[in-house]
Amino acid sequence: MSIRPCTSPSSRLHRFGVLAASAALSAAGLVLPATAAHAAAGDLTCTGHGVINFDPALTGAGQTAGVTGDAAVVNCLSPNGSHPQLKNADVSAKGTAHTQNGSPCSLLLTADLTVAFNWDNGQTSTVDATVNTDPAKGLISIGGPVVGGPLKGDTFTVVPVLANPNPDCGTKGLTSLTFDTVQVTFG
Repeated sequence: MSIRPCTSPSSRLHRFGVLAASAALSAAGLVLPATAAHAAAGDLTCTGHGVINFDPALTGAGQTAGVTGDAAVVNCLSPNGSHPQLKNADVSAKGTAHTQNGSPCSLLLTADLTVAFNWDNGQTSTVDATVNTDPAKGLISIGGPVVGGPLKGDTFTVVPVLANPNPDCGTKGLTSLTFDTVQVTFG
C-alpha cells in the first residue's frame, strides 16, 4: 500500500509517519503520561501531523501488518538552546504493527518502528520507536531512544491530539490513520 503524500505547502511540512501510532492513541481517546527524559530535558519540541498506512489492513485480533508512514515535524524550538539548528524535518517510519485485543478499529495495538527525521539542515536523526495503545500490554506510550544523528541519547516522546482511522475501517479494516496535530519532544 502506498503512502498518500500531503500536497499543500504547509501540509508537506507536516508529514510524520511514526506518529500514526500516536494517532491511534488519540483516536482511542487515550492520554499519554509524561515519560522521564534520558538526556537533557527540553532539547527540542515540535508540532507535527501526517499519515500512516497498514498493509495488509488490520481486521482482527492477533494480526500483524507492515507499517509505513510519511509526515513532518515543524516549528521546532530548543528550550535549553542545545539544538537551535533543528527547525523542521520530513519524517518517515517503517515497521510492524500487531493487533492485541478486539477490533483493530478499537486501536489496541503495538508497533515497533524505525523512524528517520530528515532535518532541513541536511542531518538525520534515527529513532527506535515502540508504540503501545493496549493497556493490557503495559504502559500506554509512544517513544524510544534516539540512536543516531543529532539528539542521539535523547528520548523521543509523542503526545497525540487528534487522529482519524480510515472512514470504512468497520468494514474494510484499519488501512490508515491520519492525524492533524501532535506534540513531539526530545529530551
